[in-house]
Amino acid sequence: MPAVPAPTPTSVPEPEVAESIAVTPHPEWNAVRVTVPQGASVTLHGSGYQPGQQIFIGLGIDRTDGWVMDEQSAIADAGGNYSFTMTIAADLPPRAYGVLTFVEDHGRGGPDFEATKRYAGIDVVAS
Repeated sequence: MPAVPAPTPTSVPEPEVAESIAVTPHPEWNAVRVTVPQGASVTLHGSGYQPGQQIFIGLGIDRTDGWVMDEQSAIADAGGNYSFTMTIAADLPPRAYGVLTFVEDHGRGGPDFEATKRYAGIDVVAS
C-alpha cells in the first residue's frame, strides 16, 4: 500500500483593514469628504472648542436624520482640540454617510449651537 501524504495545512488570510484615515470636519457641508472601506477606522480631529468642552459625534446617512451609530463624545483638551477614532462596521452598507460634531446646547438651538457644528462626508465602500 502506497504511503498517503500528510495533509498540507492551509491558512485563512486575515481580512485587510485599511489604516486609519484622518479627517478634520469643517463648518461647511461637504467641504470634507473621504472614502473609507468597510471595517476601516476614521480619526476625526477638531479645534476651536473651549478647553474641557464635550464634543458630540454622530454618524448617519448623508443629509438625513437617520443615525447609524450611537452618539459618541470626546473632550476638548487644554487647547480646545479633540481627536476621536471610530471604526466603520464591516457590515455597514456601502453608501454616503455624514459625520456631525457639535457641542450640546441643552435644547436652546440658537446661533451659538449652530456655530459649533462641523461636518464631514464619508463614502463607505465594500472592503
